[in-house]
Formats: sequence, structure tokens, C-alpha cells
Amino acid sequence: MAIYHLVMKPISRSSGRSAVAAAAYRASQKLTNERDGQTHDFTARRGVEHTEIVLPEGTDAEWAQDRSTLWNAAEFAENRKDARVAREVEVALPHELAPEQRLALTREFAQGLADRYGVAVDFAIHSPHGATDVRNHHAHILLTTRKVEREGLGEKSEMELENKRLIALGLPTSHDQLRDLRLDWEDRANRHLALAGHDLRIDHRSHQACGLEIEPTQHMGVHATQMDRRGKSVARARQDAEQAQRNARLIREKPEQALTLVTNEKSVFDRTDVAKVIHRYVDDPDQFQRAFATAMASPALVELRPEQRDEFGRTLEPARYSTMEMIAVEKAMADSADRMA
Repeated sequence: MAIYHLVMKPISRSSGRSAVAAAAYRASQKLTNERDGQTHDFTARRGVEHTEIVLPEGTDAEWAQDRSTLWNAAEFAENRKDARVAREVEVALPHELAPEQRLALTREFAQGLADRYGVAVDFAIHSPHGATDVRNHHAHILLTTRKVEREGLGEKSEMELENKRLIALGLPTSHDQLRDLRLDWEDRANRHLALAGHDLRIDHRSHQACGLEIEPTQHMGVHATQMDRRGKSVARARQDAEQAQRNARLIREKPEQALTLVTNEKSVFDRTDVAKVIHRYVDDPDQFQRAFATAMASPALVELRPEQRDEFGRTLEPARYSTMEMIAVEKAMADSADRMA
């Protein structure tokens, strides 16, 4: 099921990073940082499905279409040893979309960033490979910190200004900009899912903002996973196990919490959709079965259409469900549309 994920990260010299190295890694290319002479070769890296540089509409800056030229310009534009040389936005792409649909969504979002901030945007779409989750389609989107112009990089973009300067100029603060960006990704992703015929949606809000008590668990990470396989103690693994137990107990006590998570993504769903959501939070087979049974027996669940079987008793179509809350919301929307008409 489609999952919301968007994080913004600075690429700063203070943490030993460079824009050239970041671009080379994400695009699986070999680039040389002309400022320090270091060559970064990531051509052996797998899983890079597509790379592209987009510029603001109407900008005559053909030079910025070359990845090496662009990111070396970003490096030379900054003199401070702790300078931020690029900014990255990382998003999860709906695995339900076809490759060309994921590309169209990412390109549209990147173009929106370029147009809003006047910057060059270099994006790379990564697809699952090796032992990674087959649903792990995502995009790395690198933005220049300065506006792109015909002859080079110009002044800092609004995203890089301090809040006191933004307020003085009557512009949104950095917090408001990030909120707008998160909403923008949600809107664009949901529109592309709808255009592709999927009854799915993503929600940028946190669990707490959605009124949910279920705790999101964290991935252990490659190093922690390796330690765990060697039998070493990993605090995060223990924390996730404790969270999973609390989530299983919470779902049994308040099954509507699991159903809310489902309807945050789909207004109409089946038993498999409920099972997938619960499995995100509960790994233990016995706890999972009890939590799933409780959720399916919830009085908030409404069967819209019973299971369809053929003459031999084989399932043709699974039963379809929604919730009382979702039906009420959609009825209110329909009534509002009738009044407006």
C-alpha cells in the first residue's frame, strides 16, 4: 500500500560532504570535484532507474544541464568551510505506479521546486535491487542553494534564507515552506495515483496529527542489522519489539486505529489491505492473528459487498469494506457537491 515519506536533508561541508559527491552517488556516475581534486566514482552502483536535471521554466541556462558543471559551480559558489552546498529532498514513490508514471510524478514535483525557488533540480529515481524491499521505489532530489542564471549561479534561494529575513520580506518561514512542500508532494502523488486508477492515497500527517496512538516502528539500518545477525545487542531492535507489542495490544483494544490507517490510504478495501497495515506494526504471528481478528470484528467496519464466489465455491472477488466514518465523510462531500450544483 502507498506510504508517505518525505525528508529534507542539507548537504554541508561541516559534515564532510560535497555536492559533487552527492550527485555522483545518486546518479551512479563518476564526477570529479574540481575544488579539492577528489574523484567520486559510483558507476558500479545498481538500482538507478532514471536521472534528469530540470530548470525553472523560461530559464536560459543550458550550462546547468551538465551534472559535473552544475555541481562544481555549486561548490565554487561557496567559500565558507561549513557552507551548505546543496539541499536534498527524498521521497518514497508509490510502488503501485508503473515506472513511467513514477517518472512523470517525480518530474512534475521537481519542476515545481525549480519554478518556485528558481533553482536547478537534479533528481534520480532508484528502484529496488538485491535483497531490498521490492516496494522500495524512491527518488533523491538535489536542489542548488542558489538561483540558476544564464551565466552561472546567483543569489541564495528563499529556502536558504534565515527566518528573520523571510519574515521581513513577507515570505513563509522555513517551517512553513517545509509544510507546504510536504502538502504539495501529498497532493501530486494522490492525483497521479487517481489518474492511474488506484483507490489509494497518502497522508503527510504524522500518526499523532491523525489522532492515532499506534507507534511507527523504525528500520534497524544496515549496520544494526549486521550486528543483530552476529548476536550483538541492538537497542533499536529491542525498542521496535516493545513498540510492536504495544501496537498489537492497542489494535486489539482499539481496532478502529488500524482501520483508520487503512482508510488514510484507501476508502474501500478488503481483508488483505487490513492485514498488510497490521503487519507493518505487528510481526509476531499469534499477536498478528489476534489483532487482525479484532480489527475485522470491529463495529466500525462496514461490508459494502460480500465475497463473490463461483458455482464451485472458489473466490472470484474478495469482500469489500469501508468504515462508518469514511462513509459519513463521503456522504457529506456528496451532499456538499449537490448543494453547490
